[in-house]
Amino acid sequence: MPMLPVVTEDIITMLRSELEASSEDWKRALVQRIREDNPEVNTLLLEAAKAADDPKSLILGGYLVYCALEVAEHAEESL
Repeated sequence: MPMLPVVTEDIITMLRSELEASSEDWKRALVQRIREDNPEVNTLLLEAAKAADDPKSLILGGYLVYCALEVAEHAEESL
């Protein structure tokens, strides 16, 4: 099984800054990108959200984790 990339504190700080700077625009862009790039992950998050007490938070959390792993993977590839 392949190892997941390491999500550093710098990546977390960057994502928090992007989310706080323009949360609605950033969320819309992220949702659209994941829908296009990985519809399977998008479907999985939507299905999980149906059973959640707070579906929007679950989906946002899933998208943030996806984005963090994606950024970490790109960072590791560039080393």
